[in-house]
Amino acid sequence: MTATMDFRQMAQYIGFAICSLIVRTVFGVLDILWGIVREIVNGVFRVAIGIIVAILSTIVFFGFILWLFTL
Repeated sequence: MTATMDFRQMAQYIGFAICSLIVRTVFGVLDILWGIVREIVNGVFRVAIGIIVAILSTIVFFGFILWLFTL
């Protein structure tokens, strides 16, 4: 009876170890994928902000030139 209980307990420990390894692996892969998606989104926002700043800088530059012509 004791050998059966020990075997059952050892099987539970091994099953728990395998399940925890699978869960940690899945979370690790999801973390890597989330990092990639986050970097892509940050890059898109960075490009969009850069384009907006470039357009506003161009408008301000030509507005300043036109203002100088009115002096």
